[in-house]
Amino acid sequence: MTILDFKNVSIDFPTSTGIVHAVTDVSLSIGEGRRIGFIGESGSGKTTTALSAMRMLASPGFVSGGEIHLHSLPESNLLKLSDEDMRNVRLSRISYIPQGAMNSLNPVMRIENQIWDGIVAHEGAMAEEELRQRSNRALESVGLDPDIVGQLYPHELSGGMKQRVCIAIGVCLDPDLIIADEPTSALDVITQRHVMQTLRDVQGKIGAGLILIGHDMGLMAQSVDEIGVLKKGELVEFGPVRQIIEDPQHPYTRELISSVPLVGGESFLDPKPATPAKGYATEDGTPLLELRSVSKTYGAVTALHPMSFSLDGEEPKIISIVGQSGSGKSTMGSLMLGFNEPSTGAVLFKGHDINRQSAPEALAFRKDVQAVFQDPYACFNPFYRVNHALKFPFERFGLSEGPAHVQQAMEDACRAVGLAPETVLGRYPHQLSGGQRQRLIVARALMLSPKLLIADEPVSMVDASLRATILKNIHDLKDQHGISIVYITHDLATAYHVSDYVMVLYKGHVVEAGPPKDVIGDPQHAYTKLLISSIPWPDLDRDWGSSEDAEAGLAELARIDGRHEMILRSTIPGFSLGVD
Repeated sequence: MTILDFKNVSIDFPTSTGIVHAVTDVSLSIGEGRRIGFIGESGSGKTTTALSAMRMLASPGFVSGGEIHLHSLPESNLLKLSDEDMRNVRLSRISYIPQGAMNSLNPVMRIENQIWDGIVAHEGAMAEEELRQRSNRALESVGLDPDIVGQLYPHELSGGMKQRVCIAIGVCLDPDLIIADEPTSALDVITQRHVMQTLRDVQGKIGAGLILIGHDMGLMAQSVDEIGVLKKGELVEFGPVRQIIEDPQHPYTRELISSVPLVGGESFLDPKPATPAKGYATEDGTPLLELRSVSKTYGAVTALHPMSFSLDGEEPKIISIVGQSGSGKSTMGSLMLGFNEPSTGAVLFKGHDINRQSAPEALAFRKDVQAVFQDPYACFNPFYRVNHALKFPFERFGLSEGPAHVQQAMEDACRAVGLAPETVLGRYPHQLSGGQRQRLIVARALMLSPKLLIADEPVSMVDASLRATILKNIHDLKDQHGISIVYITHDLATAYHVSDYVMVLYKGHVVEAGPPKDVIGDPQHAYTKLLISSIPWPDLDRDWGSSEDAEAGLAELARIDGRHEMILRSTIPGFSLGVD
């Protein structure tokens, strides 16, 4: 039985410069209990198409043509319902699970009260005991303890728990259709697998249809029955998941599949130049970067246990730090950048403690050690054009030799990261895509000729098809500009391809370390093995497992929690690791 039909749907957005045709003539059906994936890059029309079924298009967008039918309603055409009737359809018949759980939950309400809100809004006032029974069932259906979680506030939950709460809210009224908008995009692979298996299980139990929106073909392969590929508002290919993955017909579909990096697969990097750029050697032979017995605690929580390493920048390298959320990766990054001071030990750059520097030394450090952050939307002042964002640090650090020199430096940096200067320099950040913004962050760092780059999850918030391009740009900084790089990520597949050395962190401990072909290609530690097995592969014959498997993975983490032995694989010249 078909639950929802899109019939020749077109969606337009009037603007001051004309009408933007966001979606054009899309037709497809979603069956009862079936899981349909909408995949494509940002701006392809995935979310716009799905949200049109809830009549939740951002103003001034509107459905300019076609019909949308929810067949469980007496009047099935959703576009003809009154506003009040459509309000009653939301959550009870069509529910929405958002991408950002933290921004979607009310920060001043307990979790159970937020579930009660939806129930009361649709079914009227009822006894508190009945409401608690309903919310308890919803939380239990997603594997959460209602006696504990129901009484908590959102900030007291982990990212994975918040996302499962959003699923519980979405299924509390047993809807006919669930729309899940990139529900795991900000989660590490272990938590991602648990959340997706939870969503699949609860969707199967209530028999609802599911629209899963995303840009990760591997996740789609492991999660849905059929895939619709959208490009620039057009449905360019639709069919069973095996057909789409194994025999794609449209060039864009093939491009999306090939953009997924695989452990052991073909590298997406350009061949190494015949004469790679030389790195930076200190005058007295001290390491470029050194951590000496560094640890970091926050109250009673130890975010990073004592560890030491030294990086010689004479031959530039990419050192990857991998692990799930909360493992201590970003804590290490903030210590190396001098944003936080270690609780014990010292961080040294060119032999000098970065937390004991004079003002001139601190200014030189800020120039020599640059950062590429996770969120490309928060790294630019929205009130300034791109050229201001690029030239300000260049001039601030005294590198300018005049306006012509600044302009040339900006243009060269843009070209180095694959951007045309004439199309980006005069624009405001909101006029650029996420991928363009992220590459401009790399360009801004490159203009300062740094000795070291700290890249903290630089591609986690951009489309899968853009990740390879941005990582190529970062890798080129090593090969063509001699810059050493610390790459912080939870994406082991990209770390496999770009790294010279990998450190796996778990709860602030290094549990396995060595070259990527050893650590990621042939993992030995139980935690590393769990990370690898949790990666969603675009291979239908490689089973991602059930929710029980995901639970077993989390149980395995609990089992190894008290044992933090380090497995040190082979070493590489110019980098040494020690754990105190």
